[in-house]
Amino acid sequence: MSKPHVCMVVNNLEVGGLEKVVLGLLDRLGDHGFGLSLICLDGEGRLFSEVKLPRSNCLVITKDLRPVLPGVKSDPEAILWIRRFLHQRAVDVVHVHNRAPLIFAGIAARMLRDRPIVLYSEHNQINRAKGFDRRKFGYYAYLADEMVAVSHDLKRILVEDVKVRAPVRVIHNGIDGSRFVRAQQGDARARIRAELGIGEGEFVFGCAVVHIEQKGLRFLLDAAPEVLQRVPEARFVIAGDGPLRPDLQQRARDAGLGDKVIFPGYRSDVPELISSFDTYVLPSLWEGLPLALLEALALGKPIVASRVGGVPEIVEHGQDGFLVPSANPGALVEHLSRVARDEALRERARTRGPAKFAQQFSLDAMVDAHVRLFDELVARRRGGEVPSRQRAQPGRAEPAEAGHSPAAVGGNAANGSPVASG
Repeated sequence: MSKPHVCMVVNNLEVGGLEKVVLGLLDRLGDHGFGLSLICLDGEGRLFSEVKLPRSNCLVITKDLRPVLPGVKSDPEAILWIRRFLHQRAVDVVHVHNRAPLIFAGIAARMLRDRPIVLYSEHNQINRAKGFDRRKFGYYAYLADEMVAVSHDLKRILVEDVKVRAPVRVIHNGIDGSRFVRAQQGDARARIRAELGIGEGEFVFGCAVVHIEQKGLRFLLDAAPEVLQRVPEARFVIAGDGPLRPDLQQRARDAGLGDKVIFPGYRSDVPELISSFDTYVLPSLWEGLPLALLEALALGKPIVASRVGGVPEIVEHGQDGFLVPSANPGALVEHLSRVARDEALRERARTRGPAKFAQQFSLDAMVDAHVRLFDELVARRRGGEVPSRQRAQPGRAEPAEAGHSPAAVGGNAANGSPVASG
């Protein structure tokens, strides 16, 4: 019998938490005996070069939405390409991440005679859907056989608000902590601070996130002037990029913050950057289970974050840091100032954070939970028993075919035609 095959479906692999989770799964599931493939619906994305699959196991298209019925847009050709891709690889589980992948791959899967199981992972998108959009998602959800929520808060929304029919289980996001251990062992803190012009005696409040409305960064900038009055040695580092970056930089200039706020832009050395922070700040308006806080936890940084979504599942108020109401600069001022003066809390975070991370939010913990789930789903589909397993040693997924770089894909990405397929 052929080994079980899991196909991941995403919009693309642009920089973000969802994308890092998918890369982590693709990197490790091969060690557990799964065949793997990947479908991107909207081009590759910046992180696609990190995929370690054979080119023939990657389908990259650019969907072209056009009217197919009154009030309905779709791309039938893209759905047919996905159907063919799934059929050729005898996929057992189609693991879709967020709404568009659910719709496209869910429909394609239902067009197959020997239909794969459709597993939907909700990362955070449902929080942006209000009113009619949220009700509409309830109809799309019928395409999923099983669901994963990355936090208990998201499970509550799916079960109680959306009232999905599919079973929902919680699997927390996880990340590879080895990079963060290495970042603590070297001279990264001093080197990054020197690069950014930050003195050793200055207290750094920092974050590294996509600059979008969800992250609430304008409220951090609103709080900064008063924080500086209370903590004159404070500096703020707001790393990352996104559509709001120019507006945020202008907001900092208008507030007269000068060099007290640094915008380093997109960084590929996030563990080293975070190691230079004294406190991690995430003033989000909504969240699923943010990987940014897992990174801070792994490095033992105290956290000041909004009490939204799955954040309270990561941060224990008064122990790992502080939870504050969202969109509340005054609460940020109070708790940022407090953490700067509370050496005991910062010391607690240095020891509690890495231990909590290893137990609850490591890549191994996330992968093991998915392996158990995939084993159940494959056994249900094939009519066998769920295998008993021992944890595989971390390694790589399927090696690239000889002469095929993961990024070496060719073809025409326009109008839903495939960029790479077998």
